[in-house]
Amino acid sequence: MKTDRTSSLHFRRSPALILLSLMTLTACGGGSGNPVGPSASGGVVLAGTVVGATTSSSLAFGATSTPATPSITGAVTISVQESPAISTTVGADSSFSLRGLPTGSFTLVFTRDGVRLGALSFTSVLPNQELNITVNLTGASVVLLEEQRNGIGHGDLEIEGSVEQVIVLGGASDSRFLIDHRTVVVRPGQTTIRQGNTARAAADLTVGRHVHVKGVWLSAEGSTQPVLAYEIKLQEGEEATTPTPTPTPRAACMIDGATAGRGLELEGVVLSGNASAFRLTVNGNRSQNPVDIMAGGASLECTPKSGPNAPTPAQCAGLVAPGARVHVSGTLNACSETSAQVGATKVSVQN
Repeated sequence: MKTDRTSSLHFRRSPALILLSLMTLTACGGGSGNPVGPSASGGVVLAGTVVGATTSSSLAFGATSTPATPSITGAVTISVQESPAISTTVGADSSFSLRGLPTGSFTLVFTRDGVRLGALSFTSVLPNQELNITVNLTGASVVLLEEQRNGIGHGDLEIEGSVEQVIVLGGASDSRFLIDHRTVVVRPGQTTIRQGNTARAAADLTVGRHVHVKGVWLSAEGSTQPVLAYEIKLQEGEEATTPTPTPTPRAACMIDGATAGRGLELEGVVLSGNASAFRLTVNGNRSQNPVDIMAGGASLECTPKSGPNAPTPAQCAGLVAPGARVHVSGTLNACSETSAQVGATKVSVQN
């Protein structure tokens, strides 16, 4: 079956194989850049694309600018070393999917006509997690090109931006908001909302409020993939939870809600520079001009954070380049109506 980047994956199970074992899986005939929902048994789900696995060259996630890798004849089989019954064959469109994978760690083994081509190991795998990978397969070489982890338990997703729309205010049930072009779900009992040290409610997330969201991806809903927030921090006016009759005047800053000498977090796209110092175009309308980020002493974080497929520090630093989407934590060193400089303590690459 054919899918595109915005559609969710659909899976087919063979009744005969289900009778043999709940862990036995079949291939899916279509790739997707979106994660799929967790299996009914609550296990780990993995979907991927293998570049070079079939006679028809293909590139993952709709890319068209990179030359195709020379193809390999014969069907490529992928199995789980720790649970050999979990296996599948790469489809004609170079996609594959596996369900019920073990948590913690596992190794994928790639074979063709019974000959082992290579293997990829994954660690720090959480329950109900959803993995999407892209693999390059050339001869006996198996290389992981891209890895994305989503699902409940994986809380590395962070959003910085303004509330653009209140989709629904649920009260005792889920509320939904459009924040930085993403649908964010606020769930009673799971989402904490605060402004400084003061607890807030979903009703305080009014249009125009600048917020910082930490959460996890939920299963795709058609072309939309909502985010379940487990923490929302109201940043705009954070220092003024108690009104002061005669506020102390301060110099104007082009970054809304920011004050020189105080900590802040920004999310945006690298305009120019490198991992040591770069200019950041901030998401939304929070800053009218690019912000200068001094990151020479900052810690860098890329995905995956650990394991055999994690990029080296040098590779991670190389990803901080023009066009990269990053999240910056640090201190606002100086700010005026036209310029601002931030001393970064942490830079997370979100590509």
